[in-house]
Amino acid sequence: MTARSIATDEVAPSCYFRTTVEQPFRKALVQINEDCNLRCAHCFVSATKVGRQMPVTAVVEKVIPRLAEARVSRVTLTGGEPSIHPDFLAIVREFRAVGMDVGICTNATTLDDTVIRALAALGVHCNVSLDGFAADSHGKFRGDRASFTVTTATVEKLGAAGILQGLLCTPNTLAQNEEYARLCAFARANGARYVLLNPLGSMGRGVKSRSKLAKTTLHMQEIFELTAPFDGPELDIAHIRFPNTAGRPLAGCEAGTIIYVFTPGEVTVCPYLVFAARTPQSRHADTEFIVGNIFTDPDIAQRLDDYRFHDRYRVGDNRTCGACSMNTGCGKGCPAAVVAAGGRIGDVDTEQCPVTTDAHTAGRRLLPLMPA
Repeated sequence: MTARSIATDEVAPSCYFRTTVEQPFRKALVQINEDCNLRCAHCFVSATKVGRQMPVTAVVEKVIPRLAEARVSRVTLTGGEPSIHPDFLAIVREFRAVGMDVGICTNATTLDDTVIRALAALGVHCNVSLDGFAADSHGKFRGDRASFTVTTATVEKLGAAGILQGLLCTPNTLAQNEEYARLCAFARANGARYVLLNPLGSMGRGVKSRSKLAKTTLHMQEIFELTAPFDGPELDIAHIRFPNTAGRPLAGCEAGTIIYVFTPGEVTVCPYLVFAARTPQSRHADTEFIVGNIFTDPDIAQRLDDYRFHDRYRVGDNRTCGACSMNTGCGKGCPAAVVAAGGRIGDVDTEQCPVTTDAHTAGRRLLPLMPA
């Protein structure tokens, strides 16, 4: 199943995801375990060395058939760190056996040569987190200075094996801005298809770390200018939720198309809505976005079909959007970002909106409103 880009030249990439799939199909992120060998400063799920793991039997008997019934064509295995699951390769094989495309989100510190060969033989692609290009930046951000050397060495091996798909990057104050240009050059040299950069959000550990570790708007703009020249047919540089200095209308929301399965089995129409709802500033309950449990609810596919996020919530239902000259061509941005900022769904996505300004977006040009 071919992926579809969410961001285009016409809209600002305000959604946290880079790609989606065409309806009626879905893409699923499956958190096969909660535990992780690192402790990252921005972790959406606040992972530690202790956590639950999905039993492989439950994956085979419940998760895979129920996702298939929900028309899931692509899965990304995540955690925690998914590769430390004791049945990691067995789970990968089971998903591939039913014809689902499989990706792995990994910190690339535990993938040995045997595992890499197995993943390559299975046709699996890997997306690796790399948040700077030095031990003092990436390593410290990930809670282990030594992880930088291990991760970059593994990226080279994944590239040589032909299964490196992308690098996932959260710019942060531990890194010099020039490191992100070097990171993009490294991605290109190792055959990555994309580099996804997005600012440190106020979710998970980011609620506490953002004030110290998030890059300012001016620094994010400089990182954009340093990394944009690497963008091209062979390498997509995805600047997710960077300052919208071009004043473009916003991308829309993919809730219900990109779903997430938590380790205990809860299924949500969007992981970021749940991550945002679990922050202290949220005015929404996480249960608003959870349709059921994949282990206990055999009708999970029907629940997903019946949920209809955009019928329940009117994204952009506010005076600013209603009066904006770009209203009909704007997707109104990311509801999860609105929730994480302490707003209610329907409020303006102020971090991205080219009409409004706030503390994070000072200096952007304003666009005209429609005449009254």
